[in-house]
Amino acid sequence: MRKFISMVARDVRELLYPVICLVCGDRLRDETHLCSFCLDHAFEPANSEGNDACEGLIMPEWIRMQDSLWEFDKGGFLQDVLHQVKYSGLAALGVTLGRQLGYKLRRNRWLTADMKTVLLPVPLHPARKRKRGYNQSAKIAEGVADVTGSVIADEKAVIRVKKTRTQTGLSARVRRANIDSAFRLQHKELFRDEPVIIIDDVITTGATTLELAGLVRKHTDVIGIATIARA
Repeated sequence: MRKFISMVARDVRELLYPVICLVCGDRLRDETHLCSFCLDHAFEPANSEGNDACEGLIMPEWIRMQDSLWEFDKGGFLQDVLHQVKYSGLAALGVTLGRQLGYKLRRNRWLTADMKTVLLPVPLHPARKRKRGYNQSAKIAEGVADVTGSVIADEKAVIRVKKTRTQTGLSARVRRANIDSAFRLQHKELFRDEPVIIIDDVITTGATTLELAGLVRKHTDVIGIATIARA
Protein backbone atom coordinates (compact mmCIF):
# COMPACT_ATOMS: atom_id res chain seq x y z
CA MET A 1 0.00 0.00 0.00
CA ARG A 2 2.79 2.38 0.89
CA LYS A 3 4.47 1.75 -2.48
CA PHE A 4 1.17 2.34 -4.27
CA ILE A 5 0.61 5.64 -2.46
CA SER A 6 4.17 6.70 -3.31
CA MET A 7 3.62 5.92 -7.00
CA VAL A 8 0.34 7.85 -7.05
CA ALA A 9 1.98 10.83 -5.32
CA ARG A 10 4.80 10.76 -7.87
CA ASP A 11 2.35 10.64 -10.79
CA VAL A 12 0.34 13.54 -9.37
CA ARG A 13 3.49 15.58 -8.77
CA GLU A 14 4.69 15.00 -12.33
CA LEU A 15 1.24 15.92 -13.65
CA LEU A 16 1.15 19.18 -11.70
CA TYR A 17 4.86 19.99 -12.05
CA PRO A 18 6.10 18.20 -15.18
CA VAL A 19 9.85 17.97 -15.64
CA ILE A 20 10.50 19.51 -19.03
CA CYS A 21 13.45 20.00 -21.34
CA LEU A 22 15.11 23.37 -20.79
CA VAL A 23 15.38 23.90 -24.55
CA CYS A 24 12.27 22.55 -26.28
CA GLY A 25 9.88 22.33 -23.33
CA ASP A 26 8.92 18.70 -24.00
CA ARG A 27 8.27 16.52 -21.01
CA LEU A 28 11.29 14.46 -19.95
CA ARG A 29 11.10 10.74 -19.31
CA ASP A 30 14.40 9.21 -18.25
CA GLU A 31 16.50 12.26 -19.14
CA THR A 32 17.69 15.05 -16.85
CA HIS A 33 17.19 18.72 -17.78
CA LEU A 34 17.63 18.19 -21.53
CA CYS A 35 15.88 15.71 -23.81
CA SER A 36 17.89 13.35 -25.99
CA PHE A 37 16.78 15.08 -29.17
CA CYS A 38 18.02 18.50 -28.02
CA LEU A 39 21.32 17.06 -26.82
CA ASP A 40 21.84 15.65 -30.30
CA HIS A 41 20.39 18.44 -32.46
CA ALA A 42 19.82 21.73 -30.61
CA PHE A 43 23.40 22.98 -30.58
CA GLU A 44 26.00 23.42 -33.32
CA PRO A 45 28.82 20.86 -33.00
CA ALA A 46 32.31 22.28 -32.58
CA ASN A 47 35.14 21.33 -34.88
CA SER A 48 37.70 18.83 -33.59
CA GLU A 49 41.08 19.20 -35.22
CA GLY A 50 43.72 18.92 -32.51
CA ASN A 51 45.12 22.18 -31.19
CA ASP A 52 43.69 24.12 -34.16
CA ALA A 53 40.10 23.29 -33.23
CA CYS A 54 39.39 26.76 -31.92
CA GLU A 55 39.43 29.09 -34.90
CA GLY A 56 41.38 32.25 -34.14
CA LEU A 57 42.93 30.70 -31.02
CA ILE A 58 46.70 30.34 -31.06
CA MET A 59 47.70 27.36 -28.93
CA PRO A 60 51.30 26.65 -27.93
CA GLU A 61 52.83 23.52 -29.46
CA TRP A 62 52.83 21.68 -26.14
CA ILE A 63 49.02 21.78 -26.08
CA ARG A 64 48.29 18.71 -28.21
CA MET A 65 44.51 19.10 -28.28
CA GLN A 66 41.73 21.60 -27.74
CA ASP A 67 38.31 20.02 -28.02
CA SER A 68 34.87 21.49 -27.41
CA LEU A 69 31.44 19.94 -27.58
CA TRP A 70 29.48 22.79 -29.18
CA GLU A 71 29.87 26.27 -30.66
CA PHE A 72 28.78 29.01 -28.25
CA ASP A 73 25.62 30.83 -29.34
CA LYS A 74 25.53 34.28 -27.77
CA GLY A 75 21.94 35.02 -26.79
CA GLY A 76 20.88 31.48 -27.76
CA PHE A 77 19.84 28.26 -26.07
CA LEU A 78 23.36 27.07 -25.19
CA GLN A 79 24.25 30.33 -23.47
CA ASP A 80 21.05 30.02 -21.43
CA VAL A 81 21.84 26.40 -20.53
CA LEU A 82 25.35 27.31 -19.37
CA HIS A 83 23.98 30.22 -17.35
CA GLN A 84 21.57 27.81 -15.66
CA VAL A 85 24.55 25.70 -14.61
CA LYS A 86 26.57 28.63 -13.30
CA TYR A 87 23.97 30.89 -11.75
CA SER A 88 20.75 28.90 -11.13
CA GLY A 89 22.05 26.08 -8.98
CA LEU A 90 21.63 23.35 -11.60
CA ALA A 91 24.79 21.47 -10.67
CA ALA A 92 23.38 18.21 -12.03
CA LEU A 93 23.00 19.83 -15.44
CA GLY A 94 26.75 20.44 -15.42
CA VAL A 95 27.29 16.71 -14.87
CA THR A 96 24.89 15.92 -17.75
CA LEU A 97 26.82 18.22 -20.09
CA GLY A 98 30.09 16.74 -18.87
CA ARG A 99 28.95 13.26 -19.84
CA GLN A 100 28.27 14.47 -23.38
CA LEU A 101 31.76 15.99 -23.49
CA GLY A 102 33.19 12.73 -22.18
CA TYR A 103 31.52 10.76 -24.96
CA LYS A 104 33.09 13.07 -27.54
CA LEU A 105 36.55 12.84 -25.97
CA ARG A 106 36.21 9.07 -26.05
CA ARG A 107 35.09 9.05 -29.70
CA ASN A 108 38.07 11.23 -30.63
CA ARG A 109 40.34 8.99 -28.55
CA TRP A 110 41.63 11.81 -26.38
CA LEU A 111 40.52 9.64 -23.47
CA THR A 112 40.46 5.83 -23.53
CA ALA A 113 39.98 3.16 -20.90
CA ASP A 114 43.71 2.33 -20.82
CA MET A 115 44.84 5.95 -20.39
CA LYS A 116 45.69 7.24 -16.94
CA THR A 117 44.64 10.84 -17.42
CA VAL A 118 43.87 13.42 -14.76
CA LEU A 119 41.03 15.89 -15.32
CA LEU A 120 41.78 19.34 -13.90
CA PRO A 121 38.69 21.56 -13.58
CA VAL A 122 39.52 25.27 -13.72
CA PRO A 123 39.44 26.30 -10.04
CA LEU A 124 36.84 28.79 -8.86
CA HIS A 125 37.71 31.52 -6.37
CA PRO A 126 36.49 30.54 -2.86
CA ALA A 127 34.18 33.55 -2.66
CA ARG A 128 32.44 32.62 -5.90
CA LYS A 129 32.28 28.96 -4.91
CA ARG A 130 30.59 29.87 -1.62
CA LYS A 131 28.06 31.98 -3.49
CA ARG A 132 27.25 29.31 -6.12
CA GLY A 133 27.67 26.32 -3.84
CA TYR A 134 29.89 24.45 -6.31
CA ASN A 135 32.41 24.87 -9.12
CA GLN A 136 30.64 24.39 -12.47
CA SER A 137 33.85 23.17 -14.11
CA ALA A 138 34.19 20.50 -11.42
CA LYS A 139 30.65 19.32 -12.15
CA ILE A 140 31.48 19.07 -15.85
CA ALA A 141 34.59 17.07 -14.94
CA GLU A 142 32.41 14.72 -12.89
CA GLY A 143 30.38 13.96 -15.99
CA VAL A 144 33.49 13.40 -18.10
CA ALA A 145 34.90 11.06 -15.44
CA ASP A 146 31.61 9.12 -15.31
CA VAL A 147 31.93 7.97 -18.92
CA THR A 148 35.72 7.83 -19.33
CA GLY A 149 36.92 6.48 -15.99
CA SER A 150 39.41 9.35 -15.70
CA VAL A 151 40.50 10.68 -12.32
CA ILE A 152 39.65 14.22 -11.21
CA ALA A 153 42.52 16.17 -9.68
CA ASP A 154 42.32 16.83 -5.96
CA GLU A 155 40.82 20.30 -5.49
CA LYS A 156 43.67 21.14 -3.13
CA ALA A 157 46.27 20.64 -5.86
CA VAL A 158 45.65 23.99 -7.53
CA ILE A 159 43.69 26.89 -6.05
CA ARG A 160 42.51 30.22 -7.38
CA VAL A 161 44.01 33.02 -5.33
CA LYS A 162 42.93 36.01 -7.41
CA LYS A 163 39.27 37.01 -7.64
CA THR A 164 39.23 38.16 -11.23
CA ARG A 165 36.50 40.16 -12.90
CA THR A 166 34.45 38.32 -15.49
CA GLN A 167 36.29 37.81 -18.77
CA THR A 168 33.14 38.49 -20.80
CA GLY A 169 33.52 41.50 -23.06
CA LEU A 170 37.25 41.95 -22.40
CA SER A 171 39.87 42.09 -25.16
CA ALA A 172 42.44 39.32 -25.41
CA ARG A 173 45.14 41.58 -23.91
CA VAL A 174 42.98 42.60 -20.96
CA ARG A 175 41.90 39.00 -20.41
CA ARG A 176 45.53 37.92 -20.09
CA ALA A 177 46.28 40.71 -17.62
CA ASN A 178 43.10 39.95 -15.68
CA ILE A 179 43.98 36.28 -15.21
CA ASP A 180 47.73 36.73 -14.65
CA SER A 181 48.92 34.94 -11.47
CA ALA A 182 45.34 33.92 -10.65
CA PHE A 183 46.27 30.33 -9.72
CA ARG A 184 48.63 28.75 -7.21
CA LEU A 185 49.97 25.20 -7.44
CA GLN A 186 49.88 23.88 -3.87
CA HIS A 187 50.51 20.16 -4.18
CA LYS A 188 52.42 19.22 -7.31
CA GLU A 189 52.88 15.70 -5.97
CA LEU A 190 49.14 15.07 -6.35
CA PHE A 191 49.56 14.91 -10.13
CA ARG A 192 52.16 12.11 -9.90
CA ASP A 193 53.47 13.00 -13.38
CA GLU A 194 50.23 11.80 -14.99
CA PRO A 195 48.96 13.60 -18.12
CA VAL A 196 46.37 16.30 -17.56
CA ILE A 197 43.36 17.56 -19.49
CA ILE A 198 41.99 20.90 -18.27
CA ILE A 199 38.19 21.12 -18.10
CA ASP A 200 36.11 24.32 -18.33
CA ASP A 201 32.67 25.43 -19.50
CA VAL A 202 33.62 27.88 -22.28
CA ILE A 203 36.84 28.78 -24.07
CA THR A 204 37.13 32.13 -25.84
CA THR A 205 40.68 33.47 -26.11
CA GLY A 206 42.09 30.67 -23.96
CA ALA A 207 43.59 33.13 -21.47
CA THR A 208 42.25 31.37 -18.36
CA THR A 209 42.97 27.80 -19.38
CA LEU A 210 46.42 28.61 -20.79
CA GLU A 211 47.38 30.44 -17.59
CA LEU A 212 46.44 27.32 -15.63
CA ALA A 213 48.07 24.96 -18.14
CA GLY A 214 51.34 26.93 -18.07
CA LEU A 215 51.48 26.60 -14.29
CA VAL A 216 50.78 22.86 -14.21
CA ARG A 217 53.00 21.82 -17.13
CA LYS A 218 56.10 22.54 -15.08
CA HIS A 219 55.34 19.35 -13.18
CA THR A 220 53.39 17.13 -15.55
CA ASP A 221 52.36 16.66 -19.17
CA VAL A 222 49.38 18.79 -20.15
CA ILE A 223 47.62 17.01 -23.02
CA GLY A 224 45.15 19.77 -23.68
CA ILE A 225 41.92 21.59 -22.92
CA ALA A 226 38.33 20.37 -23.19
CA THR A 227 35.24 22.55 -22.79
CA ILE A 228 31.51 22.38 -23.33
CA ALA A 229 31.54 25.37 -25.70
CA ARG A 230 33.94 27.51 -27.66
CA ALA A 231 33.19 31.15 -28.41
